[in-house]
Amino acid sequence: MRGTRAVRAAWAVAVAALVLVSLPGVAFGQAAPLRIVDATPDLAAGTITIAGSGFGTRPFVTLDLVPLNVQLALDQRVIAAAPLGMMPAGRYLLTVTRGERPGDTASVDLQVGSVSAAATPSPSTGSAAASSRAADAPPASAAPLVSPMPAPGDVAARVGDRTITLAELDREWQRTDPSGYLAASRELYDARRRLLTDMVNSELLAREAASRRVTVDALLAEELPKRSVPLPDNALTTLYQSMGDRTRGASLEQLRPALREWLARKVEPDLARMTYLEELTKVSTNADILLLSPRVEVEHRADDPTLGPASAPVELVLFGDFQSPAYARQAATLGRVRDMFGTRIRIVFKPFPVNDPASLAAAEAAACANAQGKFWPFHDTLLGAAGALDDARFQKVASEAGLDRPGFARCVEGHEMRDRVTSALDEARRYDIPAPGSILVNGRLAPEAPAFLPTFEYFKRLVEEELARQAREGRR
Repeated sequence: MRGTRAVRAAWAVAVAALVLVSLPGVAFGQAAPLRIVDATPDLAAGTITIAGSGFGTRPFVTLDLVPLNVQLALDQRVIAAAPLGMMPAGRYLLTVTRGERPGDTASVDLQVGSVSAAATPSPSTGSAAASSRAADAPPASAAPLVSPMPAPGDVAARVGDRTITLAELDREWQRTDPSGYLAASRELYDARRRLLTDMVNSELLAREAASRRVTVDALLAEELPKRSVPLPDNALTTLYQSMGDRTRGASLEQLRPALREWLARKVEPDLARMTYLEELTKVSTNADILLLSPRVEVEHRADDPTLGPASAPVELVLFGDFQSPAYARQAATLGRVRDMFGTRIRIVFKPFPVNDPASLAAAEAAACANAQGKFWPFHDTLLGAAGALDDARFQKVASEAGLDRPGFARCVEGHEMRDRVTSALDEARRYDIPAPGSILVNGRLAPEAPAFLPTFEYFKRLVEEELARQAREGRR
């Protein structure tokens, strides 16, 4: 009897030990958190040596989300290869992960290309106030002053009794090189807009801080954490898709911890700051940015595929390539955008097949469908179907979209729409369109979509900002 009791007691102890080991909260059953103590870049060797603990045997290392080749992996030291000599000087987010559990990922800000090339570990969520202070800090040295930019009426040259003004010079530039003039104008606008936005934001924060009798840093430290919200998983997916070849073949699951770190450290604090500044703009101070981006007069052709009334206050001109992932994401959201804004928006499609001959063939096929009044059914079906962009697929899509097959086949095989597509390409170049997926909002080139922002939210922001601009102009 005593022997049986002893056996049972020993068995109970063994089972209890196994249960305790399996519980996640028990220290000896859980791996220690991954920690980065230091990271040192070696520009000559093209490597980063990372010191810490808990790296495991197969750490996954990224620098600004780009996966690096790991040359050495020990539990307390990792060496990863990176093209440091080709990288601009600056701070980069270095992330090491060994899995998806809490404690399996750590990040540091790595300084590359400066005298003090050391890493600064910080919490995963980052410090919004510290980020704001860095953004507001004055430059270490001021650039030498230059003469003010000339006004349009200023004289640029004199020849005998003829005076050539800067305005005349600009008109001639527009006539002889419209895309070059537009590119220079947009570059100047972008620089001015960035600086103007910083100036307006600084003024808003200074006024609000003064009204509360606190410093700007104290104001941000109090207000930004209230507005910092973790972005949803679809932001991870959108950010991953925007990386393109920069993923270096890594899957979404492999990059997920690094993507989450990037959003938490880089994006969410900035969004909290933007949200607060928008609130100050609307509530605390009457502040308007009146600087307008360069605008082009868009050529409207009778055969342009369109959605929405010509009287709509907002016109979105989309430059599409059927092989462009960016354009495919845009096209997939057009229905939701139209549902939200109804008759307030008009969508115009312009072919911009710049990837390869298959893109050109798809653009011609879509133009042939447009000639039968079936552009949008063909467009949506082609983007929704997998496979190569070849004649067999075009014919299949044409059948599904309800086209007259013989007429469509003659149009495609005879390249009847080649001139139309070529003309559209020339038009896009006149507007200095940088890539498929670019959008003109009432003739103004839309800013590039933030990598984390879902496409629908991007469209929503573009339309709402244009409607708000029109409302402000109507009040003046």
